[in-house]
Amino acid sequence: MGSRVLSPCLLLLGVWVCALPAGSVLPPELSKAEVTGLFKDFMIQFNRTYRSPAEQRRRFGIFKQSLLAARRLQETELGTGQYGVTRFSDWTDEEFRGMFQSPPPRTMHQEAWRPRKKLPKSCDWRKAGAVTAVRDQVGRNCRSCWAFAAVANIESLWYIHFRQPRNLSVQEVLDCSWCGAGCKGGYVWDAFTTVLHQRGLTSEAAYPYTGRQEKCQQHDPTAYIQGFQTLPRDEEEIAAHVATKGPITVTLNSAAMKNYKKGISQPLVKNCSPDQVDHVALLVGYGDVKRRQYWVIKNSWGKDWEEKGYYRLYRGSNACGITTFPLTATVHRVGAPGHEVHCPP
Repeated sequence: MGSRVLSPCLLLLGVWVCALPAGSVLPPELSKAEVTGLFKDFMIQFNRTYRSPAEQRRRFGIFKQSLLAARRLQETELGTGQYGVTRFSDWTDEEFRGMFQSPPPRTMHQEAWRPRKKLPKSCDWRKAGAVTAVRDQVGRNCRSCWAFAAVANIESLWYIHFRQPRNLSVQEVLDCSWCGAGCKGGYVWDAFTTVLHQRGLTSEAAYPYTGRQEKCQQHDPTAYIQGFQTLPRDEEEIAAHVATKGPITVTLNSAAMKNYKKGISQPLVKNCSPDQVDHVALLVGYGDVKRRQYWVIKNSWGKDWEEKGYYRLYRGSNACGITTFPLTATVHRVGAPGHEVHCPP
């Protein structure tokens, strides 16, 4: 796609949260006293204080609803996912999810289907050292998952093609957003367009993340991209691209992630609609356990969020809308043809 600009600029108000270690998975039945005890433990674990008794009662009511939601997820779970008390258990769904948006413009370029070799059984770019450490969005006031995912994508591709580790600036994408999205939330292609307009990205050390949108600064770039592209909305094609090209960004419904703790999450469609995507993350690989296929997804809620900052989601049924907007930057040596790479199993 090169430096082609998409218009109009569309905003994606995604999840903007910071997660910490969660409590235990819920037992089958809970008494009123046990629920009260869980709430007290929750307040201690996550350092919760409320401005008034009325606000505490309201949050306790939300907490009870979250327990019910986690219970429903667990009872209807088709995979091995486990759900329970998490950092978000006193947040309403509206606070957690943000807003949904319009579909993308139909003029977006999509990578053409090509014959491919047999798909490797598993792939994990973390084993190649091509995935940077999990970062933390920090707080509710900056909806920056789109920028974190895009920057992580560029970092991984830069390592794969140049063997040079890079920790790049998410803050530069927020501050210099071509569409002005910033902390309001944005689409990944806005991040890539911003990088093209900036002629690259500087390092995280030179332009650190603050969790709020500020004035755009100019720094010398330490990494760049040639363009970006969308991929076919097909899980086999997506897996083939990840295995032979590198990690990509994906947009998905975060509903099941609010109460997720561990395992391969496979919620019912009614609990995680593929038509209501609201969160962006980095797809770094795939695998299977006892013939249950899954995606490995790098999140941006801190390394202490559940599976060390990662989420495993069932692969094969467009779970939570993961095939909706598969995008990736294009990175290669100038003047050199693109080439396939090999992902560690």
